[in-house]
Amino acid sequence: MNTARYLFSALLLLGLACSSINRPKDKDLPASDLPLESIRLPEGFQIDIYAADVTNARSMDLSPGGVLYVGTRSQGDVYALVDRDGDFVADEKHVLATGLKMPNGVAFRDGDLYIAEVSRILKLEDIENRLADPPAPKVVYDRYPTETHHGWKFIDFGPDGKLYVPVGAPCNICESKDPVFNSLTRINPDGSGFEIVQEGIRNTVGFTWHPDNQELWFTDNGRDWMGDDL
Repeated sequence: MNTARYLFSALLLLGLACSSINRPKDKDLPASDLPLESIRLPEGFQIDIYAADVTNARSMDLSPGGVLYVGTRSQGDVYALVDRDGDFVADEKHVLATGLKMPNGVAFRDGDLYIAEVSRILKLEDIENRLADPPAPKVVYDRYPTETHHGWKFIDFGPDGKLYVPVGAPCNICESKDPVFNSLTRINPDGSGFEIVQEGIRNTVGFTWHPDNQELWFTDNGRDWMGDDL
């Protein structure tokens, strides 16, 4: 996924995606109450509401065709947002899937949308021709751990064409005997070729590749409850 496109779409949905920070679960603010004027932006930047009523929005991916796909964590839904007239406001909202288990990660490739549940990778085939009547999800891979602690996943395709999938630690502070925990893995688009790329990563929820040398850059969320005076 192109980093600039991701940042663009992230800004557009920032108010919705961040409205649950330090608030009760799933208590998203109405769009009219979002304090956008209090967000400090660099010169030349602007922030507005791109789409409302996208409950529990988490990860996003913008396809080459301009469809913004949105995963959720606790809501269990996956959305598609479409701006038909190019005014940077979504004209259509499609619910592509419901009742999924923490479908946080979404990644679009070659016409298909890949979705990461806790233990499975799903695929909606030829999705942009079927937004109004989406197909049933096809299971691509179903052997990731079922633990929900850090079980939600950000996913993306690398320059090698493989789908990169993190597996967080199954607790706040621990070392699991199963090497798949605390790791970044990758699989082929058809679910074959599973391998662990890197171990020792507590919980990455975002990564991308340098456009010139293809180096992998990733975040790693550290342990909780360390206090405010670090």
